[in-house]
Amino acid sequence: MNRPEALKLIAELFPDQPIVLTLGGTVREMMALVGRRANHLPILDSMGLPVPIALGLALGLEEAPVDKVIVIEGDGSLLMGLSVLSTIGMLQPRKLLLILMDNGVYAATGGQPTAAQSTDFVRVAQAFGLEAREATTLEGLRSTLQELAALDRPAFLRVAVTTETIPTDYFLEDPVIPGREFQAYLQQRLRQSS
Repeated sequence: MNRPEALKLIAELFPDQPIVLTLGGTVREMMALVGRRANHLPILDSMGLPVPIALGLALGLEEAPVDKVIVIEGDGSLLMGLSVLSTIGMLQPRKLLLILMDNGVYAATGGQPTAAQSTDFVRVAQAFGLEAREATTLEGLRSTLQELAALDRPAFLRVAVTTETIPTDYFLEDPVIPGREFQAYLQQRLRQSS
């Protein structure tokens, strides 16, 4: 499967949950596929930080009426901050679902190979105490996401994707603006539940 297909399915399955999106290509593809959404927090030019940000959100929303905090990460970005898996394992945030889009390359900088080919992400995540699985087809992605979303513990899903992309516009907005939109979405979500 390719990343755009996987992203579209994730947006369909989690239409109102907080979703942290990794870096440029993923952000642009998600916007091209489903439009700009207030519950999506694009992390722009901050390689290695989407998962720590989502971890903080999951911990902060532990008692809030939010089922899951979803983070969509890339293999190159996760490798830059792989130690966050150890922190997740230690803290056990029950609302965190980490989805790794593994295409094996640094797509944003020219397609150089990452160390993903020599890294068994599922076993690494399991070693740190996360429930970890893998999906290689859209059908498998759908069923595995539904299973993992029902768990009351941190979960990790490696999604094997091709390097195929879709044409997108650039997203050159000041990162503060989508950050404020996401903050307003969270505040409204919490007000509605009280």
